[in-house]
Amino acid sequence: MPEELRWACAAGHSFDVARGGYVNLLPSRPGRHRVPGDSAEMVWARRRFLATGAFDPLTAGVARVLRDPGTEVVIDVGCGEGRHTRALDERLVLGVDVAKPAVASASRAHPAGWYAVASAAALPLGDGAVDAALVVFGPVFAGELARVVRSGGRVVAAHPGPRHLAELRALVYGELRPHELKPPLRHHPELFEEISSEPLRWEVAVDGPAALADLFTMTPYRWHGPPDIEHRLDEAARAGLVATAEVRITSYRRH
Repeated sequence: MPEELRWACAAGHSFDVARGGYVNLLPSRPGRHRVPGDSAEMVWARRRFLATGAFDPLTAGVARVLRDPGTEVVIDVGCGEGRHTRALDERLVLGVDVAKPAVASASRAHPAGWYAVASAAALPLGDGAVDAALVVFGPVFAGELARVVRSGGRVVAAHPGPRHLAELRALVYGELRPHELKPPLRHHPELFEEISSEPLRWEVAVDGPAALADLFTMTPYRWHGPPDIEHRLDEAARAGLVATAEVRITSYRRH
């Protein structure tokens, strides 16, 4: 295999680059049958729904926060299909996710980026390797983020506000369950200093039953749907459901 189709490190380890342009760095787990991360069905539902532009305000907000002269290398932790960091054309983007279908999709859509199937708890980077880390609705491992982000660098986290997708959650649970606002790195002041917190709120008009089914499928709520959820979704979509998107973008500086 040609040199350019393999990742290698100084210790002599090497990983073949898949045809899609990414590497799989996730250790195999004998005896485990469930594929980690989002399924291909969830990935494609999210890709279709995000392609409608429904979450473009979040993409624009993330790009605005990350556009800084000192931010040249960004890692997108739990990158999914990579839509939010594709807007950072002038930056070097590294993307990791445990879901192979998501990483394959991100790599195909953004050949200029570097993508790997890997865990957020064990990022395949050296100490202080990046200027900023982005986490959008994903797991936050403070110690690992502190390790890979250089001193003075930033972690930018997008997390749900109290009414985020409240209308969809009401269909799933039969009642309104507001999110508790929880800044992701609030318990680690010894590692990170909060420097800004920007609320975003907009309406998402869901265009028909297929679009609402995609919105439901791309979220964790799909694991909690009642037996009649398809009927509920269909009725709500035909009635012209409009969902509230409420997200907070919190930025931290690495000490």
